[in-house]
Amino acid sequence: MEGDTASTVRNVTSVPERRDKQGSRTDVVIQLDTPEELFAVDPRALLTGSRRLDSGIDELVDRFLAMKKIRHHRIVLEVAGECSGELAARLERALRRYCELRIQRAERQSEVIWRSGMRSLVSGSVLFLVGVVLSFEFTRPGADEFWRELLGNGVFLVVAWVGLWYPLDLLFIARQSLKREMRVLAEIRTLPVVVQTATGPTAKSG
Repeated sequence: MEGDTASTVRNVTSVPERRDKQGSRTDVVIQLDTPEELFAVDPRALLTGSRRLDSGIDELVDRFLAMKKIRHHRIVLEVAGECSGELAARLERALRRYCELRIQRAERQSEVIWRSGMRSLVSGSVLFLVGVVLSFEFTRPGADEFWRELLGNGVFLVVAWVGLWYPLDLLFIARQSLKREMRVLAEIRTLPVVVQTATGPTAKSG
């Protein structure tokens, strides 16, 4: 075979998902009308019969994000028409390089969110203290019942909570999806990749 020996090219009839010959891995099949569809899709191609709205790589990442376990899978890129060994190797290298670059992008985005959270924690802490102090003042003995309930046990407690909720959300919640994405991309990068050409009717990938 030409190019990277880790990539293989075979003629097969398309199947959306299946076990490999040894039965140890489940194939995740991504069907492509052209190799370029792995990374980019022109919506105008729908007018000429294209079956894709999202790129193949977006579909691949979405499908793995929905899985609990990834390591026992194999990526199968099924390309309509001819596909040389050299093209197969290029597709595999490009897929792994995409994962690396997307991990780097997710790390940058996570860092931006973390820094935003730390900055907002300063102002949020001030707001929290102000809310607690004012709430305490309006709940002291002798305070009017109406204002005690409205402000002391209501508005200012909410102000105090909001002061910490936003920065804590940024620091501990908002980054979870990015962390999950980075873990999935890191595992995708290590999975075996097979490039196939479809000789029969292709099933719709989902």
